[in-house]
Amino acid sequence: MQMINSHHSAWFAALLLMAGCQTVQQSPQTMSETAVSSVSVEPQSSTENLPPIDQDPLEAKDDSALYDPLAIIRELGEAIDSPNISEPETQEDPPIESTTDLAAIETTIWADIIQGFALSKLQETKYADLHRRRLTHSPGFFSDFLVKADIYLPYVWDEVKRRGLPAELALLPYVESAYSPWAVSRMGAVGMWQIMPGTARVLNLKLGQTCDQRRDVIHSTRAALDYLEQMHAKFGDWLLAIAAYNAGPGRIDRAIRQNQRAGKATDFWSLKLPRETRRYVPRLLVTRDLILDAKDQGIELPDIDPAIPFKTLTLEAPMEVSLVQELSGLPLEDIRRYNPCIRSWITPAQEPYQLVLPNTAVQEFSTRLVSVSVRDYVRTRPYEVKSGDTLSEIAGRIGATVPELMMLNGMTNSRIVAGRTIRVPSTSENISKQLVNLELGNDYGETIRYKVRSGDSLWKIARRFQTTVKNLRKLNATSNLIRPGEWLVVPVN
Repeated sequence: MQMINSHHSAWFAALLLMAGCQTVQQSPQTMSETAVSSVSVEPQSSTENLPPIDQDPLEAKDDSALYDPLAIIRELGEAIDSPNISEPETQEDPPIESTTDLAAIETTIWADIIQGFALSKLQETKYADLHRRRLTHSPGFFSDFLVKADIYLPYVWDEVKRRGLPAELALLPYVESAYSPWAVSRMGAVGMWQIMPGTARVLNLKLGQTCDQRRDVIHSTRAALDYLEQMHAKFGDWLLAIAAYNAGPGRIDRAIRQNQRAGKATDFWSLKLPRETRRYVPRLLVTRDLILDAKDQGIELPDIDPAIPFKTLTLEAPMEVSLVQELSGLPLEDIRRYNPCIRSWITPAQEPYQLVLPNTAVQEFSTRLVSVSVRDYVRTRPYEVKSGDTLSEIAGRIGATVPELMMLNGMTNSRIVAGRTIRVPSTSENISKQLVNLELGNDYGETIRYKVRSGDSLWKIARRFQTTVKNLRKLNATSNLIRPGEWLVVPVN
């Protein structure tokens, strides 16, 4: 591979300092195929003040902030506000048995997962009954629901199994987001594990402008499982740990102390918890039980291969996404599916970025990359500054950011002069537009980058640009709370 020349080294060095995404240590090779290595999150010195993972710490005392059901989960409906919980039995639960014919599914991931189920038996509640009926309300619905995780579940299950955790934890993203890395709740929880911004910072996940690690399957999974392990170490019970994932450890602690003072049992089923948490844990156990009883329920489990279907490749420098397309032969939709954290026309600018590609594309990408110089990872074209132009407006038109343009041109500030020629990315506008269309599922035409002003709200911005609050939240992975000076991507009809 050719080395970067001095003409381009300055802007590449600067570009690598921009807010990015990956924190994996660089391998000795300039570009190497790597096994997925552990990126552990340092344990907290105290779990008492840890926020719930899918709830903003600032909202921790407000029931309305608890876990907003997403996508297919919202379709599944809500239970009435009455748990109808019977007093738990004192004797140990008998082992959970499966009626599913394991021999018939031995080549799929389900045979392995079923044998790893370890959580206690579900106690029937109205929440559990409603969720079961919703998941089985039409033939094939539950199978279609499960297959949404086809490329992500093998990695999550591999990580759960490697840590020796209950297999049910691999099903938790079904409850959180229907296994969608792009899910965004109304409170701003993002990704298939539904992690809030404040919790992401506690777990050392990066929320860069070009990549949001809450959407990254590898980083978010490790962070979520680290959090769950911390909760289990604190409470010594997996159902309480899962409840704390939803409601926060402080909430569970208070409920336990309340029952202790009243001389009552302190297991999950006996605690007085927020309504959403009383729904949350049964939803997970119902999902597990439907997999266990698939044969009796007439459910055909989807054929998901247990082998992880992707590999990670270490890039020596940031690369425009269009070049990834050319080298891999993959459409943008597939690149985005395997790299859901990518939010811009360029891979995250913090070196080294771990590009995820399907196993079938790795060899072709690696072979073609050998002939590409590092200085050609980003291709630019000249742009003559016109009277009235600002760097912000130019960046908005071409789907880039002001810092990216400043780095490409070695600028120390954003002031530009009419008549001057600057370099701009050749493909940023097209790629950014396609990413927006994939994000929203529609052709929304152009987008701009809008700087939030004092007095703005998502509703006001949506009305001004004739779009919806839902689209703004989805495009920007944000809650309704925005701050002056923040930049938003806005579709322009």
